[in-house]
Amino acid sequence: MSTDATSSYVADTGSIEAILILLVFLIAFALILGEIVDRVLAAWGGAVGMLLVGTYYNSLTWCTGGGHGEAGAVCENNLFEAIDFNVIGLLLGMMIFAGMLEISGFFEFVAIKATKLSGGDPWKLVFYLGTFTTVISVFIDNVTALILIAPVTLKICSKIEINPIPPLIALAIFSNTGGVATLVGDPPNVLIASYASARGLGFGFMSFIYHLTPLAIIAWGATLWFMHRHFKNWREVKPQNVEEVTSEDEWEAVKNDTLMYRTLGALAVTVVMFAAVELLHLDLEISAVSLGGAGIAMSISMLGVPEEKRMDIHEVVHKVEWGALLFFAGLFVMVGGLEAMGYLEAIANMIFDNFGPDGSIHNSPVVLVIVLIWVSAIASAIVDNIPFCAAMLPVILEIGELSKDPITGVAEVDIIPLYWALAIGCGFGGNATPIGSSANVMTIAISERGGHKISTKEWLGVGVPVMIITCTIGSIVVALFYDHFLTA
Repeated sequence: MSTDATSSYVADTGSIEAILILLVFLIAFALILGEIVDRVLAAWGGAVGMLLVGTYYNSLTWCTGGGHGEAGAVCENNLFEAIDFNVIGLLLGMMIFAGMLEISGFFEFVAIKATKLSGGDPWKLVFYLGTFTTVISVFIDNVTALILIAPVTLKICSKIEINPIPPLIALAIFSNTGGVATLVGDPPNVLIASYASARGLGFGFMSFIYHLTPLAIIAWGATLWFMHRHFKNWREVKPQNVEEVTSEDEWEAVKNDTLMYRTLGALAVTVVMFAAVELLHLDLEISAVSLGGAGIAMSISMLGVPEEKRMDIHEVVHKVEWGALLFFAGLFVMVGGLEAMGYLEAIANMIFDNFGPDGSIHNSPVVLVIVLIWVSAIASAIVDNIPFCAAMLPVILEIGELSKDPITGVAEVDIIPLYWALAIGCGFGGNATPIGSSANVMTIAISERGGHKISTKEWLGVGVPVMIITCTIGSIVVALFYDHFLTA
């Protein structure tokens, strides 16, 4: 969410406007999951519906420069403040990189190379590409990893004539699971680190590796085991044209080697900058790094290049998944509406009242952390883990405030483990549904562009069991090694 504006009006969740806002969200969510209308139309229909309700009841007022009624505060019915343009900019920059690499023939090159290594065996393809995607997701965000790998997967499956939907779903889930391991691997981790660090809580690049990488490795292994069982029938399908593909020269697939080398070089520098921003505490937003890197890539691919090897800027723009970006923006607006009406604060109070130090389960901080893992996982599956994570960051801070002793001012609830729980829940919970994570949405968009529609039923059949398995593992690890999560 925007850090420059706050929701200054929190309505009673039982009021007519709050009920209408929730109803609009539920209808939009049903349209998205039911695939009744295009997901972009459903998301923006919900966003506009919320804005209309907010305007009529004057109940979605956001203020800058102070709280509602305070001197110097500027308030207006502008729910668009809820859109996190830092995340949108990050995705746009990575899409530009992916478009340039696709134009150069890089994905075709990798497709032939991977097919040769696997011998055309479908499961080996999933294993090799899944491992590669997971490794990439450790160092760059999982959305970028999917933007780079999903087109490769489509080309491979097309060449050997197998259904690309199982491996595409698998790669997205692998990237979500692997992305939990590092600060830059998953957008929710970036949001958590930024928010917590700004409040002196730590959560640096190495702390994510120390706390979450071992868990991510265990969860990845369990996910691989489930995938192997779930896709048994698909694994047994005999691929076609394997000998023909393995006899191809992958270098002949490269259409513009100059464009490919320069784009890969710019991408490598951009990835290094992602890590440098966190390690060196540079005052740069991740969107600035992403868009700056994309701009440099386009510039160096045009300067000093023979006319026949210059790329077409319009072709690159055409490769950007604009629909996916609009979908994300619509989701941010809808979740912002839920936050403004007090639903997310109600969740915080519910968690604290039932599982906090004064709740029905006394003196059990481990239970509170495990509950937050599951609440975050289930909610992330419903509203996308990026906007939900952004909305929950102040909620966790509020839980800490609620637990303070009125006399000593000492908080009874340590919020550090709660932020780790949020990272675990959002990362693993995002696997459950097609809209659970940005990587999922991008995978579906790329698959549809390739002529293969992934249904909600197909995704839920894989994603929900994986979410349950990985969150169960996360809960067990937290219960056994709770002290490990007490530091940032």
